[in-house]
Amino acid sequence: MKAADTPAEITLDTIHAHLLSYHSHVPEKIQGLEELRLNTIPETLVQRKKEGGSFLEKTELKSLVEWKLKHGTYRPNLAKLVASNSVKDVRDTTKNAFEIYEANMEDYGKSITVLNKLKGIGPATSSLLLSCYDPFKVPFFSDELYRYVHWEEAKSKGWDRKISYTIKEYRALFERVAELQERLKRDSGKEVSAIDIEKAAYVLGKDALRSSSQFPLDTEDAEGDKALRPPSPKKRRKATPESQKIDPDSNIAALKNAVAKA
Repeated sequence: MKAADTPAEITLDTIHAHLLSYHSHVPEKIQGLEELRLNTIPETLVQRKKEGGSFLEKTELKSLVEWKLKHGTYRPNLAKLVASNSVKDVRDTTKNAFEIYEANMEDYGKSITVLNKLKGIGPATSSLLLSCYDPFKVPFFSDELYRYVHWEEAKSKGWDRKISYTIKEYRALFERVAELQERLKRDSGKEVSAIDIEKAAYVLGKDALRSSSQFPLDTEDAEGDKALRPPSPKKRRKATPESQKIDPDSNIAALKNAVAKA
C-alpha cells in the first residue's frame, strides 16, 4: 500500500477520492443490499427513535446478515441460524442494545454483548447492527477495515493479517478508527464518519487483492460456527484386505481432504 494511503498518512481528500470508486468495487448483485445497509435501515432506525425507540425487525436483520456474508465468505448455514431467531427476540434484543448504547456511548461493549445473545450473531455482526444505529461513531468490524487500521509493512501484517473476530479485537479496531477520526479532524478541520473510513478501507483492500498475487488469508468469520459444527463421529477401525491397502502418502492426502471438508 502506498505511504499516502496508510492510516498514519492518509488525508481527508484522499479518503474522499477513494469513496468515489466505492460502488464500482461492490458486486452488482448486492447493490440492493448496499442501499438497505447504508441508507434504508439507518434512516428507519432514526425514525423509530423519534417515535419512541429504535429496534430491528427480523427481516432487516436477515438482510444485514445477507449483506455481510455476500461481502465476505458466504455461509448459508449461518444465515439459517440467524433466521431461527424469533421476531420478538430480534425486536427486544436490538431495542435493548440500542437503549444501552444511547445511555452510554462510551461503553459500546455492553451493547455488543447484548446483541451477541441472538443466535448466529457474534462481535462482527453485532458491530454491523450497532453501526446502522450510529454510522458516524461505530465502525463495522470488516476484514478490510481491521487490516487497514492495523497496517504494517511486514508479512502477515498487511492485507493477509489473520483475524479472530473477538470482542477484544473489535475494541482495538474501534479505538484505532476513533484515533484516525481525531487525527483527520485536527488536520482538516472537518469530521469524517466511521462508515466512510470503512468504505475507503474496502476500496484499498479490494484494489490490493486485484493487483497482487498475495491473496488475503481465508479468515472466514467464525461467528456461530460452534453451533453449526457437530462433533466428529468416531470411526470404527476395520481390518483392510491386502488388496485394498493404500500407501501412507495417499492415506494422508485423503485424510487432509476430509478434514478440509469438515
